[in-house]
Amino acid sequence: MRSAQVPLWWREFFESPDSFPLSCFPEPAETAAQVQGLKQLLDLHTDQLVADICCGHGRHLLPLAEAGYRLVGLDASAMMLRVASRLAAASRIPVSLVRGLAQALPFADQAFDVALNLFNSLGYMDDEQNRAVLAEISRCLKPGGKLLLDTRNKKFQILYAPYRQSVSLADGRPALLHCSYDEDGSRLDSVWSNPQNPAETYHTASIRLYSPEQIEAMLADAGLVVEGRYSEYDGTVFAGFERQLIYLCTRS
Repeated sequence: MRSAQVPLWWREFFESPDSFPLSCFPEPAETAAQVQGLKQLLDLHTDQLVADICCGHGRHLLPLAEAGYRLVGLDASAMMLRVASRLAAASRIPVSLVRGLAQALPFADQAFDVALNLFNSLGYMDDEQNRAVLAEISRCLKPGGKLLLDTRNKKFQILYAPYRQSVSLADGRPALLHCSYDEDGSRLDSVWSNPQNPAETYHTASIRLYSPEQIEAMLADAGLVVEGRYSEYDGTVFAGFERQLIYLCTRS
């Protein structure tokens, strides 16, 4: 059965400077530790071609490229890619950036040795398109190629989502974040609004939350074999209660 269509909230959200403070990107030290961890988890080599799918402003892509790895970054957001391009140019980092959709990758079959899909980029769309993201990544990986997927732990998200929290927009204006869990659709819905006038909405987001069993079934359907499950980039094995769920997969 075809799943219900989900509004493409991410097209507006990630074209706004507000997406930087509202996304709560980790501090540089945490990013650096993640980069080191993923190099070890994937046993990366500089002769491999790596695709960073949903690369955003290049938080992982740029330090990897600076370290000598061959990277291609893809994102749907023109604003995020502009920021990544400027950062790369400022540091003279050679990197290839492509604007496109993760569910319809503009790359040839078996083009990459390794693929990354990080910082909870799976789940933005409906079930059909979310499955298409994994299928497309698998299509573009060589047989034996690896995927590192960093996604959400559904149980943690439901229990600890910021159901009401004061935040700030990019220009410093206050905003109120309100999250709610839609049990029927298994989606975590977020609304950022004016604290003085809750009817005035600044941004919205809707994330499909999958159980580990559902994610693993989707991966298997895409021809991706799970080799490891982690809660941290340092290789800590996932126990079931942690915030992050990181999969290391191999294309069959």
